[in-house]
Amino acid sequence: MEVALKGIRFTKQKNGLEWRMYGSVFRIEPFQNQSRELLKGYRVYFDGDIIGGSNLCIGAQVTNIVCILDYPSKTSQDWINELTSRPSCKMIDPRGLFVAGDICLTIVKDSLIIQKRSRKNQKLKLIENLKQIDFIREDLSPKEFDLFSFGEEVIA
Repeated sequence: MEVALKGIRFTKQKNGLEWRMYGSVFRIEPFQNQSRELLKGYRVYFDGDIIGGSNLCIGAQVTNIVCILDYPSKTSQDWINELTSRPSCKMIDPRGLFVAGDICLTIVKDSLIIQKRSRKNQKLKLIENLKQIDFIREDLSPKEFDLFSFGEEVIA
C-alpha cells in the first residue's frame, strides 16, 4: 500500500502514511498487533471536509467512525449539562455516556467523543454516517458571535 500511495503524495510517518494539503491532514495507520502477512485493518484520521475525506476512503469497509470535540473552554460538566438539556440526547450513565439515536456520545477528560459503530459483521454506510456525525458535531460546537460585527442600520 505504501508504494501505491506515495504516487499521490502520501509520506511515510512513524506509525503509517500521511497526506497534507490545504491545511488538512489525512493519515492511515495499521491496527497494532496484526501479523504482517494478514495485515488488513487500518485506522484513518482526517481533519478536513467530510466529503473530501470520504472520497479517499472509497471502497473501504468502515466499521467505526469517531469524532473528538475538544474545546479549552468546555469542561466535562459543561458537556454533561449541555447534553442533558437536549431532548435529542438520552443519558445512559451520569458520568458522561449519552446516545442520540444510534450515535454514542461519550465524555472523556473534558472532550466529547461522538461515535458510530457497526453491528457485528456489517459495515457502515460511510457518507450517510459521516453526515449524521457532522450534523451533531456542528450542533454541539460552540458558536462564536461577534456583537459588533453587524453593519449599521440606516433609517430612511
